[in-house]
Amino acid sequence: MAVALTALQVAGTVATAAQARSTAMDEQAQQELNARLAETQALQRDTLAREDLKRAESATRAARGANGLSGSSPNAAVLFKERRDASDRDRLIARADDRQRAANYRTAAKSAGSRAKWSLATGLVKSAVPIGQYAHYRRAA
Repeated sequence: MAVALTALQVAGTVATAAQARSTAMDEQAQQELNARLAETQALQRDTLAREDLKRAESATRAARGANGLSGSSPNAAVLFKERRDASDRDRLIARADDRQRAANYRTAAKSAGSRAKWSLATGLVKSAVPIGQYAHYRRAA
């Protein structure tokens, strides 16, 4: 009876460890996917911001042309430069945020990978407890 109980305890501990490993591996895969998605979203946002800037500049040029104003005046150059500088600053900030988000996902993936690697070993070590208790029981009997 004691042997069966010990075997069940060991099997339960190992099964729990295997489940923890599987869960951690799933989490690692999900975090890696999230990191790739964050990088893709960063590229999409950057592309959209560049397109928005081009559209705004085109609209400004068209409006200036429709009103008979020169597109090559110093005033126009200053306005375009300010708009480009603001857009570049906003894009750089957004890109840094997206890169940090992707890095956070990668760090979480590494952590989950480490948990997956050690969970099975930890479970095996924990299964030694019932075996030790059984050995102590056998010596006492």
